[in-house]
Amino acid sequence: MAPKLKLTLRTTLIAAIGIVAISACTNSDTDNGAATLDTEVAVDASGPALGEVVNLAGVCFSPIVVQTDWYPQTEHGGIYELLGDDYVVDAARGATTGALVFDGVDTGVDLEIRAGGPFIESPVVTEMFLDGSIMFGYVGTDVAISRYAETPTLAVFNALTINPQVILWNATKHPKASTIADIAQEVPAVSVFGDRPYMRYLVEQGVVPADKVDTNYKGSLMLATDDIAHQGFATSEPYRYETLESGAITTAFQLVHDAGWTSYPQNLAINRLRLDALRPCLTKLVPMMQQAQINFVASPDRTIATIGDVVTQLDTSWQQSPELAAYAIATMKSLGIVGNGTTPTFGDFESPRIDDFITRAIPILRGQGLEISDVTAADLATNEFINPAISLP
Repeated sequence: MAPKLKLTLRTTLIAAIGIVAISACTNSDTDNGAATLDTEVAVDASGPALGEVVNLAGVCFSPIVVQTDWYPQTEHGGIYELLGDDYVVDAARGATTGALVFDGVDTGVDLEIRAGGPFIESPVVTEMFLDGSIMFGYVGTDVAISRYAETPTLAVFNALTINPQVILWNATKHPKASTIADIAQEVPAVSVFGDRPYMRYLVEQGVVPADKVDTNYKGSLMLATDDIAHQGFATSEPYRYETLESGAITTAFQLVHDAGWTSYPQNLAINRLRLDALRPCLTKLVPMMQQAQINFVASPDRTIATIGDVVTQLDTSWQQSPELAAYAIATMKSLGIVGNGTTPTFGDFESPRIDDFITRAIPILRGQGLEISDVTAADLATNEFINPAISLP
């Protein structure tokens, strides 16, 4: 592992924002120099070209800390792809630290990947402002909008082009249902966890009747006992149902993305107030992240084994078997969850997609009683650090 430079201690949110604003911002421009999302404009390609290895020592802080949104899983594969074999797991903190390795070569800095879920006391965006050692957090576009007023983040790379979130149901019992709108007419309830913005959107659009929304989903495989529809992930629940010890259940589903809630789901985002301070590192690192995600889906075995080992060492109820991981990767590829999108560049942010989503999301989020700023696509994401030559074959 590389020698550690400095870790900023956890402090209060207000103090953290103030310190960062003083140390990281060099101008008063609200977009802090972020590039626009106009894909017709050439994007800065000063990062590493395909196959080029960059020494990050002296350019990036060490360790580079990534706060994930859940336990280690296949959807985080691109980040674990960059983790060297010398990693050490701190089960108490949910943190895994090792050399940051790109294409088999040590870059001179360490990478620390922190598990989310019960390992953190606050949402990812809040953690990013409470703890200045965190460089990246997994922040979906809808979350970025909802938190922008207090904790503004800037997405610099999108690891998943399409959200794997789905509504799923028993296909054997409902053979004619092919969409969320179809199944909402056939079952007594559509179960989700809490007041989900995408479900509010589906109700507003007339896809799901309001009286059929059940907000008490508890994460169990409910189709084994109830004839309903419920939230899940295309990368997980269909496989879990097919392999139930009590008997296989064949599921059908529709992606929430295909029903109109087109948030980018797992953006690698920074504290926006730190953009200027992090720019030299981001310029070198983001193209490596682009290529690492591509390398992972092309040849995932080593990284799947790493994720499985980390999950075992964390010693929680969470499981990530090699078989589930293989299913998840195949699903991400077949559904375009990992893909180039509508441009040939992998990992970039596309307009008008974000602009259109902002228009849809802001009224929904304000309807939840949240304080929502009038944001633009350039407030939330940038292609400044993306290498446009990197493309998923």
